[in-house]
Amino acid sequence: MIALSYLLLSAAALALCFWLWQRKHALHAEAQGALKASMVALLLTASSALLLGLASWGASNAGIEHAQRIMGLAAQHMSLPLLGLVCLVLGRGMRWKPVIWSQIILGLLGFYELSRYLEWQAGYQWLVNLLGAACLVLVTCLYRRQDWRISVLCIAGLVGLLAPALLHHSLPLASLLDSSPQASWLLPGFVGCALAVGLLAEQAHNKGLNSPYSGPKAASDS
Repeated sequence: MIALSYLLLSAAALALCFWLWQRKHALHAEAQGALKASMVALLLTASSALLLGLASWGASNAGIEHAQRIMGLAAQHMSLPLLGLVCLVLGRGMRWKPVIWSQIILGLLGFYELSRYLEWQAGYQWLVNLLGAACLVLVTCLYRRQDWRISVLCIAGLVGLLAPALLHHSLPLASLLDSSPQASWLLPGFVGCALAVGLLAEQAHNKGLNSPYSGPKAASDS
């Protein structure tokens, strides 16, 4: 059952990547950069989940375990922060250049290595994931009246990705590093975040065609 949860998560993350990739071509360059950052988060999740699912079925060796640990650590530290930040940037209508997302990804990796050197890995993991969660909370509040669908999807993402850590007193997204029954929470969490990204990207693009600022206030004014 645990293996099935991971394989479903991997398949769902890959399907969501394909869905976002199809929508990317109709968006302006800044929105495309944000979508690519969200796809990085989903691909890391899909890779880690697939390797964990294979390991649960006994198809594991030293190489697979090493690759899974690398992907799992990357997904733990980048998936929620990237998805949350993408939602906030698109929701506020900020037009970040695509290169900024590359710098953010490199920064997350660099500070992770620094946290290892300082032996503050658990604190850093909580910090980056709570920052991602805070972005989702802000988007939920901003869109609670303008588009309830986005608020619901962000709440689903928050609950699915953070609730296991809070309920079981573990690190955030621990199921992406070690096989765990809590993996079943991740599917609705990542689906909610990815669908919110897609809706926000489309709205940001449409509003950007008519005004230099897009966001809930602009939407209500129009």
